Amino acid sequence: MAKVLLVDDDIDLAELVKTKLSAEGYEVVTVYTGEGAFERAKQVKPDIAVLDIMLPGVTGYQICRRLRKDPELYRIAILILTALGEEPEVLHGLEQGADDYLAKPFKLDHLMEKLTALGSLLEAINKRNGVTHLPGTDAVKREINHRLARGMAIAACYIDVVGLKAYSVVYKKEGQQKALEFSANLLTQLLRNMGVYESYVAHLGGEHFVVLLNIEDYERFCNTLLQTFDRSVKQLYSTPESTQGYIIGQDKNGREARFPLMALSIGVAHTQFRHFKTAKKMFEVLAQTRQMAKPDGKSVMFVDRRRTDR
Repeated sequence: MAKVLLVDDDIDLAELVKTKLSAEGYEVVTVYTGEGAFERAKQVKPDIAVLDIMLPGVTGYQICRRLRKDPELYRIAILILTALGEEPEVLHGLEQGADDYLAKPFKLDHLMEKLTALGSLLEAINKRNGVTHLPGTDAVKREINHRLARGMAIAACYIDVVGLKAYSVVYKKEGQQKALEFSANLLTQLLRNMGVYESYVAHLGGEHFVVLLNIEDYERFCNTLLQTFDRSVKQLYSTPESTQGYIIGQDKNGREARFPLMALSIGVAHTQFRHFKTAKKMFEVLAQTRQMAKPDGKSVMFVDRRRTDR
């Protein structure tokens, strides 16, 4: 069962919660003031932190921000407890890096539901795709939220392997798996070979990947990726197919058709001109950039450069 750090200056409530959670199998560590709460977290390394917002000395917001900025702790789940429960306060807490909130006063059953959901979230972000062994959508969105909360200047690159569906029709399931493994390995190896270490690669399913980078790295990485993919993807085809630049398969109507070799469509959203508060907003912009990046015989990239706050 998960280890929980509970930070609340209401000692009676904290002891009641601790008793309930301990009975449910959680390992609970309690702190009754904001002072020293972060240091205690560093010692016990909890899976989940439950933080009261209104604390003497150091607020729950401040603890939340410190947790998200710490390289050892920033991936833990955080639940904030708020006496007001009003939208501005809740949104502010989520923008500091919290995963969820619970308004005071609360029923213990509601707290258990929140903790169960956070446990499921932690399981989801630790799952890996069976073919590429990369984390998925929930994981990369949470990573984006954490980096935004930490004030990092980032770029999210949404990468579609255009032509994968046609390739899978011609080369069947084995071919699809080979193409996905090739794409995932290319992304991870290229980052490593280029020395781009503060990166995060996710496979959203199918032909969709996301690479999260520091903003100063994205242009160099993406331009290198475009060239490398177009050159190396030919190894997945026969010599005649590689030479002619297409494969022959069946279209949706069952008629013979020509399909171009696979290419990448890269849409980029970054924080240089926009102030993103959440991964949700960043993905909305990425959806727009993907529509603009249309390969025509070779891989292409489209970068959102609009100066609109989000």
